[in-house]
Amino acid sequence: MLSSLFFLKILWIKATICFIFSYLLGFISIKKYIQFIHNKKLFQPIRAEGPETHLKAKKNTPTMGGIFIILSTLVTTFLFIDITNRYILVVCCIMLTFASIGLVDDILKVVYKNPKGFRGSYKILIQFLVIGMAFLWLNLIDSTHGSTFVFLPFFESVKFFYLPLPFYIIFVTMLIVGTSNAVNLTDGLDGLVSVPAIINLLCLILLIHASSSPELALKFSVPPIMFSGELIFFCISLIGSILAFLTFNLKPAKIFMGDVGSLGIGSSLGIIAIIVKQELVFFIISLLFVIEASSVIIQVFSYKIFKKRVFKMAPIHHHFEKIGWSEKKVVYNFWLASLIFASIGVLIFLF
Repeated sequence: MLSSLFFLKILWIKATICFIFSYLLGFISIKKYIQFIHNKKLFQPIRAEGPETHLKAKKNTPTMGGIFIILSTLVTTFLFIDITNRYILVVCCIMLTFASIGLVDDILKVVYKNPKGFRGSYKILIQFLVIGMAFLWLNLIDSTHGSTFVFLPFFESVKFFYLPLPFYIIFVTMLIVGTSNAVNLTDGLDGLVSVPAIINLLCLILLIHASSSPELALKFSVPPIMFSGELIFFCISLIGSILAFLTFNLKPAKIFMGDVGSLGIGSSLGIIAIIVKQELVFFIISLLFVIEASSVIIQVFSYKIFKKRVFKMAPIHHHFEKIGWSEKKVVYNFWLASLIFASIGVLIFLF
């Protein structure tokens, strides 16, 4: 009994160190970066097709703050988390790769003053290739990941359904690519994306804890994923880094995340959901991101086919701005929506 309590204290100390270190590293580095950018005048051009209120209010705001979310998380991981854990390696590689794609995009925008950045088709192609390699890697770690069963959180009698391997690979790939790009699309207002990302990470911590414990996995009828518990500390480190960024990103934002941050964070969320094999629960938890991405798809489809716009502007957070909501009202209501979706997802998982 005493040994288990001592072990629990060690875990709490480790979690606290990861959180505090990643927050402080992120806070200090972002503060220094803002000063540097203002001195060098390296600002991202604001999209001409965006809301008119953004053209002046958000002009000359530094971008690429997401670099320090990614770096703070990775440095904390290398210093305090078991880097030999293969799940940690997979998640770090996915995060770093997607963040690098976003960094190229951001550099094109800032250095070459091109608001459109890296060509979308190239980004998607690279993302698909990287995820395919990650899937093969996971299969080598544990044969459970080669199982093409998708687990259902909704029914007592039916716990999963089977997908043929090609369709399962497509499903996994679309989930990670979709999540990363949905987070990227959500990152359009001051502070909007950070809180839903943190809420998602807190929910993923719960899912990881259940999957990494054989007793809890049996209780909740989920596949046990041995040695995945170390991912909890990765999530805590990422939460600390995002909170450090949020300190400077609340309205009026002193810095933007950029694609480097949103793609890195979104891909990390997606790959962790794949690792614990809770894709459908994660879908519910991240419904805010799904709605944001879906609004863009619907808008593009409607305009191309019917020459009509469903929303005044997409992603949907801009639609609410167009109908008269203030930026703060949109952000706070979207935070609340994210919390509601996450609560529903967790309740479905638990009960």
